[in-house]
Amino acid sequence: MNAKLLRLAYVCEFLLALVAIFTAWSEVGGQAALDLMYWGWKLGLGVALAAAIVALTASFVASDAWITLRTARWLAAIVALLVGMGALTYYYSLEEDNGDSDESSTISYLEYPKVLPIRAW
Repeated sequence: MNAKLLRLAYVCEFLLALVAIFTAWSEVGGQAALDLMYWGWKLGLGVALAAAIVALTASFVASDAWITLRTARWLAAIVALLVGMGALTYYYSLEEDNGDSDESSTISYLEYPKVLPIRAW
């Protein structure tokens, strides 16, 4: 395959992997936990996982053998990123269920002091 077409295929795979990662992450981890999560974590881990998937594909294409040291390293990086994403999602799902809110469960009201009528002397 031509090198330019191969680069185009890698770019398409990267973009498709981004869509698949963020869709699967919200379905598996829950959208509420992702809404609480800092956007930098989501962006960094999602882009890193998509790049690792493309690098794994590139290492498969570069060698004739399926299992090489390079492919094993990229596979280990993908597993490590997935474990990190799972741990981070689990932490934020615990924060979601923490139940700390600004609202109290009791109803409180403010009672104004009684104003005494002004008497004319």
